[in-house]
Amino acid sequence: MAIKFKSLSYVYDYGMPYAHKAVDSIDLAIREGVITAVIGETGSGKSTMVEHLNALLLPTEGELEVLDYNIIANEKTKGLKNLRKQVGLVFQFSEYQLFEETVIKDVAFGPKNFGMSEEEATKKAMMALKLVGLDESYYELSPLELSGGQKRRVAIAGILASEPKVIVLDEPTAGLDPRGAKDMINLFVELNKKFNTTVIIVSHDNEMVYNYCEDVVVMKKGKVGFHGKTVDLFWDNKMLEDFNLLEPQIVTFKKYLMEKGFELKKEDRTIEAIAKRVAKEVNG
Repeated sequence: MAIKFKSLSYVYDYGMPYAHKAVDSIDLAIREGVITAVIGETGSGKSTMVEHLNALLLPTEGELEVLDYNIIANEKTKGLKNLRKQVGLVFQFSEYQLFEETVIKDVAFGPKNFGMSEEEATKKAMMALKLVGLDESYYELSPLELSGGQKRRVAIAGILASEPKVIVLDEPTAGLDPRGAKDMINLFVELNKKFNTTVIIVSHDNEMVYNYCEDVVVMKKGKVGFHGKTVDLFWDNKMLEDFNLLEPQIVTFKKYLMEKGFELKKEDRTIEAIAKRVAKEVNG
């Protein structure tokens, strides 16, 4: 089922003189089994919105439907532990999620907390670490001694080990080199295709969003400014200007080729797809 926000608002320090409404009356349906980006300027409400998805934050007003759960303002929600198993959230600062003495124990913590045996949790942890590119040489290391990029991989492995139906990632490629960032995004693309996992990515990287995310939500001052196809947003100069977004380089390149007479489609989002069409036209 889709994830549905219904007139949802969240106020930090509610009832206090310095209260701040970070999310304001959101109505939004995120499609199941799709990679969706959430973008917008700093302070627009992106992280606040997605932190409702596993009830890390509870709405001040309105409600949220996610999987088989209804989270309603001022009402107690049952089964939050199971919800958090099915909706995995990776924070922007991954070191906040790491606390065990070894990498393998840290990644196995989630499955154990959700009821798996020690043996099965360790097995799931090993599989998850392999998925993010960390072999057995990392198992007994302290996660706090790792590099920023390695910490990010361990934090993501900790989420994957519980096999969630929804994965929410706040700046997932932060701290990774270009190759590592590409490998990490390809991992989520693979999970989406293979298991129909719903992936929601909060990001400032418009190039990554354009290349990999089918849908996009643009947040502006706590409200949803746009929700639709990624290609429709990034080919609309007026919306890019309104939301203060940069046009992806590949879009600029495609427009240049189209001005030169090549027939390209908005849906061709990769260099490989563009090169194939150009070669076909050149070769007749």
